[in-house]
Amino acid sequence: MLYERLQELIKKSNKSMNQIERELGYPRNTISSYKRQNPSTKRLDELAEYFNVSVDYLLGRTENRKEDLTDEENDLVRAFRIEAEDMTEEEQAQFNKSLKDMMKIAKDLLNDDSNWKK
Repeated sequence: MLYERLQELIKKSNKSMNQIERELGYPRNTISSYKRQNPSTKRLDELAEYFNVSVDYLLGRTENRKEDLTDEENDLVRAFRIEAEDMTEEEQAQFNKSLKDMMKIAKDLLNDDSNWKK
């Protein structure tokens, strides 16, 4: 899916793959190598930024080209994905539940003024 999305975006940009690789400072044939292998997280971020789309769009996880997230939210999403990438589905479900529980606790702490008085 990634390579197909990149081909679509390259075509719409009216640039060649080689031209885009030069602009991004990538070695020749880097993008075409994504037919067979996945890029690093850094490269995914660079490509998403270059084409002004989300990483999820590049990977085919969504049809929405751009997420309306803040930089901090994007950092959290990246951290979540890195931590969860080698987990089984069951482990991911447990991980997600524990994160949701932790967010509730954090919000309760935030709303308790006694935690913020000096």
